[in-house]
Amino acid sequence: MHLTRAYLNPRRQGAIKLIGNPRAMHALIMGCFPDQPPAPPGQTAPRVLWRLDSDDVRRPVLWTVSPTRPDLTQLIEDAGWAAAETPQWESKPYGPLLDRIETGQRYAFRLTASPTYRTASPAPNQRGRRLPHTTARNQLRWLTDKAHQHGFTIPPAGSPNDLGPDGEVPLQLQLRHRGKNTFGKHDHQDKPIRVTLTTATYEGALDVTDPQAFRTLLTTGIGLGRAYGCGLLTLARLSAIT
Repeated sequence: MHLTRAYLNPRRQGAIKLIGNPRAMHALIMGCFPDQPPAPPGQTAPRVLWRLDSDDVRRPVLWTVSPTRPDLTQLIEDAGWAAAETPQWESKPYGPLLDRIETGQRYAFRLTASPTYRTASPAPNQRGRRLPHTTARNQLRWLTDKAHQHGFTIPPAGSPNDLGPDGEVPLQLQLRHRGKNTFGKHDHQDKPIRVTLTTATYEGALDVTDPQAFRTLLTTGIGLGRAYGCGLLTLARLSAIT
């Protein structure tokens, strides 16, 4: 596995097209893996996760986690600073970090996800509709509800006995950004459709409870919309959030 960081130039036409269209970004990223192994018959290809962080609007950061090392030369030429004196992308083996994960460790983290829920089944043998969570409260609860099955918990912000205004224990978790993006794609019958993706970017702290489940989360993602920049959780020391 590899963790890769690249910088985009939002003033370039190529970057403008990519930043506003997750489908186009996904297609370009998937073309950056010359050594991507083919999927065995009947199985899904190894997952490539990505996330675009635009905290610095002058220099957005693209993160990817992938089974093999990408070559982002074309991406930088089309949408970055190709003539910069300093390297504009770097890729590091992800294995050493994954191998160090143990129960009880605490990390700062960042995650952009598409929090959703399923409505009640309308009839026997029928599944309910998949809808996005649109309120901050429900988006936060979505992640805390998902945490256990993915091998982590969110620690309290203060004493476990301190209750917030809503009567719940405040957690080391916040929403840094909430957004909605609509873009075009083609369905399985090659008909053009519009896709609306509701996203939430989380920051906070987490405690590892199940190392194996947590490693799976880091390498395969969480939630829907993973092809469109959702599901990638990254870690950092508690003094900073990546």
